[in-house]
Amino acid sequence: MGRPAMSPEIVRNNKVALIRSAMEMIRESGIQSVSARSLGSRVGMNSALIYRYFKDIDELVLFACVHALQDYTEEMANATKDLDPDTDDSYDEKVYLLSWEYFCKHAFSNPEEFNTLFFSRHSAELSDVIREYLELIPPERDSSGDFVLEAMFRTASLQSRNLILLIPLLEGKRSDQDIILVNDMTIAFFFALLTQLLGHDRGVTPESQTARMLDACRKVARI
Repeated sequence: MGRPAMSPEIVRNNKVALIRSAMEMIRESGIQSVSARSLGSRVGMNSALIYRYFKDIDELVLFACVHALQDYTEEMANATKDLDPDTDDSYDEKVYLLSWEYFCKHAFSNPEEFNTLFFSRHSAELSDVIREYLELIPPERDSSGDFVLEAMFRTASLQSRNLILLIPLLEGKRSDQDIILVNDMTIAFFFALLTQLLGHDRGVTPESQTARMLDACRKVARI
């Protein structure tokens, strides 16, 4: 006989319990501490059941890392809410630099989570994961940040998201080929800075890396 079917409510509750438990483990001991055995023990569930809800532990960890984006998107939404593209000639530049400033602030303070979100084996699925995450764990407070969260990461990759911001900033000033090159160079430099933090390189801090990233954004895009 096959396994008995679980009700949608039980499936949802179990997925939420696993995601929340993985979040707690990441906060306590880092991503490497999350395993099927440790999670199963923590929530009182047979570890094999985890694979009924998620493709693998890496996908579950990706779900658990989505919370790291919520503070970023809320701050970003608040920082740009009073900017008006119709009256501000530097609107595109301000949005681009603010986006990177707040993104770096949170990414470099949570390098493991952001590396998982944007550079791991399931990163291409991030937009779908965010949509399901927000259905499973609705926001606890009214906020435009969660709308922005889903909208900002509707594209499949960090490269695509950055290109969307770059095009209105550079279109007509740089060739299409140059814009793509600027985009690739920007993402590559961000990844290099993130990797330095992951490696605990001497003298590297979230603040210093943020300053370097913003300087690079201005120079590479010539703004």
